[in-house]
Amino acid sequence: MSKPSITFLGQSGFLLQCQDSSLLIDPQNKTAGNREGEIVYCTHDHSDHVGGVNVFMKHNPVAFLMGSTQVAKKFRKWTHRTVVVRDGEIVQQGPWTLRFIQEPHGFFKSKVNLGVIVRTEDFAFGHVGDAVQFNGFASAKLDVLAIPISGGFTASPKQTIEELKKFDSPLPTIVPMHWVIRSPSGFCKQLKQQIPKASCIVPTKNKSLPLES
Repeated sequence: MSKPSITFLGQSGFLLQCQDSSLLIDPQNKTAGNREGEIVYCTHDHSDHVGGVNVFMKHNPVAFLMGSTQVAKKFRKWTHRTVVVRDGEIVQQGPWTLRFIQEPHGFFKSKVNLGVIVRTEDFAFGHVGDAVQFNGFASAKLDVLAIPISGGFTASPKQTIEELKKFDSPLPTIVPMHWVIRSPSGFCKQLKQQIPKASCIVPTKNKSLPLES
């Protein structure tokens, strides 16, 4: 079995751990970045998604940073430990297989927002970054999908639910993130009203997602 544990770190940050390997996604600040791990991946270069990169890279001297060319330019000091990735690319590292999917960023249209699907042997986790559309994720057969609900910079709750209606059945377990002033529990309630079979987990900061075995 290679099902990872998934810890929510606040905003859009998650730490995935599997087979003694750790993958950090979108650490928003130094606290989120102060983790043990081999990889930090950033969906785009906004400060609330990369704020913990320097701390992580200093704390883990053999770890590497993955991201778009925009992310790489922001962290030139780590060029020798940076892997630039692009839409459609697949990277295998340890127990992780990562596939990158570009989806449009809310508000900042020129921003390259690369969502990611992380697979282990028998589990798949999707993270759309600050997307307003999730087209590349709709038929991906995911177990868990993290989606933003703040609106403006990302999809709004209404937009998110409309996007999820396009997904193949069964819908993955949905985890709201990047909610700012929105209510994640209110979103989950609204999602269940419109898609009754949907499973929605409100994450707790610094706690593992309560996923079924």
